[in-house]
Amino acid sequence: MKFRGTALMAAVFLGLVLYYFFIDLPAEQKEITKKEQAEKLLPLEEEKVVELSLAGKGEPITLKREDHHNWKLTLPFSAPGDSTEVEAFISEVADLKKTRAVEENPKDLSIYGLGSPFLKIHFKFENKDEETLLIGNESPLGDHLYFKRENQPTVMMAASSQSDFEKSIYSFRDKTILNFNTGSIQRIQILRENNPLDFKKVGEVWEISGDIRARGDNDAIMNFLQAIQFSRVREFVDETPDSLEPYGLNPPKLKLILDNENESQTLYLGSLKEGKGYFGKTNDSKNIILVDTKLFEVLSQKTVEFLDKTLLEFEENEVLELSLRSENKTTRVVRDKSDSWNLQSPIKTTADLATVNSLLFDLKEAQIKEFIKISMDIPESFGLDNPQRSFSLKLKNSKTWTLLLGNHSANGQQVFAQRTGEPTVFSISKEVVDKLFRSLHDLRNKKILRFESAEVKKILIQTPEKLFELRKNGPQWSLEKPEKIKIEHIGNDLVWTLKGLEFSSIITPSLPTNLSGLNAPSFTIRLFKNNEEEIASLKVGNFFDSEQEYVVETGNQQYRAKDKSLDSIPLSLNKFKLK
Repeated sequence: MKFRGTALMAAVFLGLVLYYFFIDLPAEQKEITKKEQAEKLLPLEEEKVVELSLAGKGEPITLKREDHHNWKLTLPFSAPGDSTEVEAFISEVADLKKTRAVEENPKDLSIYGLGSPFLKIHFKFENKDEETLLIGNESPLGDHLYFKRENQPTVMMAASSQSDFEKSIYSFRDKTILNFNTGSIQRIQILRENNPLDFKKVGEVWEISGDIRARGDNDAIMNFLQAIQFSRVREFVDETPDSLEPYGLNPPKLKLILDNENESQTLYLGSLKEGKGYFGKTNDSKNIILVDTKLFEVLSQKTVEFLDKTLLEFEENEVLELSLRSENKTTRVVRDKSDSWNLQSPIKTTADLATVNSLLFDLKEAQIKEFIKISMDIPESFGLDNPQRSFSLKLKNSKTWTLLLGNHSANGQQVFAQRTGEPTVFSISKEVVDKLFRSLHDLRNKKILRFESAEVKKILIQTPEKLFELRKNGPQWSLEKPEKIKIEHIGNDLVWTLKGLEFSSIITPSLPTNLSGLNAPSFTIRLFKNNEEEIASLKVGNFFDSEQEYVVETGNQQYRAKDKSLDSIPLSLNKFKLK
């Protein structure tokens, strides 16, 4: 019984909810909509307007809807309309709310300025209905206008001003200069007296031809196209000019041609109208327009503004060799068949893999700061007739790329440079150059001990007082001497520390043993593959407090090493127990 009663209550509640959502709520919304429509000066459905006409003090204007969001100016002449502006204007009229009804049946409309209205706005709708709104004077107190629907007698008032409705042909006319999609453009030509430009898109890459042949900067060219795309007509000057000569368009000073796969668009620019802009015309149209001076400046840019500022584009795995020359010293690093890097000069040794990879990354990220000259007429003025430094890269495809570096700029923050095979002089920031020119010390492998971590099975640490013996059984290390202690990670930590131990400098010639402290070392570490086969050893001598460095020795070579890593090595039984 209880269940049946609960189910009945739930059904009643559900019925009430459904009734509210499907009966009460729609009725309520309908009432709200009806009230809102009653408050409006001219209730209309904006999307159903197919024609808009304005008649006032200026020339009559008529616009017709071509499709959903496309309007065309049909009077006083035929031209594309500014659809955004037209629809915004219709929305403004549709949103007008009457403040009050001023007079139901006025005998004299002239007292409201409605006998000869300031403006008549005429609408035609899809269903063939028509509606005209008359706009009169501003009220004596201001901030309000008198309105009247032509087919109704009542004079109404709404918050607005005549300036809101002062629209010209220019307001409703499409002010787009060239209508195109930036992504579809395949070729750009700028024909002008000096430095004509010609860009062609090959795949995803822009190539520049003309006074220089080079790769274009995709971002710079895209910004260039967008600047043209978003430029607008400043003024419509003459619809049917008798001659192009008064506007400097016969011939034009500048001609822009944009090509895509299907069509070509052209902009001609002529004389400057002082303080206003440049006269122009587009494609085959006769009418003369005025464009902003900024557009002329965009189209007058030099070739160097569009050059790709990437210093060098390459894949790291394609690089076979690096050469860095500074004055008469050359550092050469070569990749071997196992993809390891080795120094070939000025010494032969393994290279630091992390440093070489970091250098290649910095080279790939390096950007040209500024293009200085397209052709190097006076190489000595940039110090490139006898470059102070050079950077070369040899690739797997047998190509060699070389960067020549000359003088510093006046402020010392940039370095003049040139790539071999190219006439262009450019500058690179001093910071980038410093990153690229790593020292021999940076490039060489600075690891003191060379061994494979997995091979180490026994470690001996000899101090003047004690011998510590560590053994590895499977993954676990234990201390065998002077006491047997189970330890967790100390063996692996020691191997990791010794594997990563680097020198800060090589001691050449070697110090006498009494000065180095290696005749009575602070401690000695020996690593074994098994009980007998030693794979690495290290003696640690004196500590130089001023440099915070130890003298260490492996084989017959002495090094200086920072104290940080060596100080972590346990040299007392208590430290093993703490571990």
